[in-house]
Amino acid sequence: MTPRSQPTATAAARPAGPYLDKTTLVRVAADIADRDGWSNLTLSGVAKAVNRHVTSLYAHVDGLEALRREVTLLALDEVADEVWAAVLGRVGEQALVAIAGVERAYALEHPGRNAAMFTHPRSGDEEYRARGRRLAEPIRATFRSFGLDDQQVVLAHSVFSSALRGLVMAEVTDTLPFADVDQAHAELIQVFVAALSTGHWPSQA
Repeated sequence: MTPRSQPTATAAARPAGPYLDKTTLVRVAADIADRDGWSNLTLSGVAKAVNRHVTSLYAHVDGLEALRREVTLLALDEVADEVWAAVLGRVGEQALVAIAGVERAYALEHPGRNAAMFTHPRSGDEEYRARGRRLAEPIRATFRSFGLDDQQVVLAHSVFSSALRGLVMAEVTDTLPFADVDQAHAELIQVFVAALSTGHWPSQA
């Protein structure tokens, strides 16, 4: 029998907690991932946190992988909201600094959510791709403000995000080999600003 069809006697006797909806469940799971680590997120841990038996969670999500996906979508939405707000009224260097600041702060505050965004299988998940495109829009608009064409924007976005996230991940995991973390972030941004604003970006006319 699966856990869904045969709850234990102990679980059946557990008093129900407050009303639980999917939104609350996903946020609790995201908080647990931030606290305990993305790889340590389990249905049993979430069930305990919301005072439910594991089987009751299936009313909202179809198992652990489905719950992980929902946490990933939540993280993408949260970062996108913050990035959009940060770049409002900004272009060029100011916007780039704002984007980097948001992504760094979010990763440090929400390491589990941050890990979720970069471990979810992307192939065939159109909802995930749509959330990713929403996050990418203000970032790519920032690179267009430096005068890049569409092809150059895609390259710049990929290179910048990879470099920034690598630096952030090293900081989150405490494996950063730099004595001054703030300076490392500032210099990373200045490398891009110098190349973008002086016309020395690869293939830039």
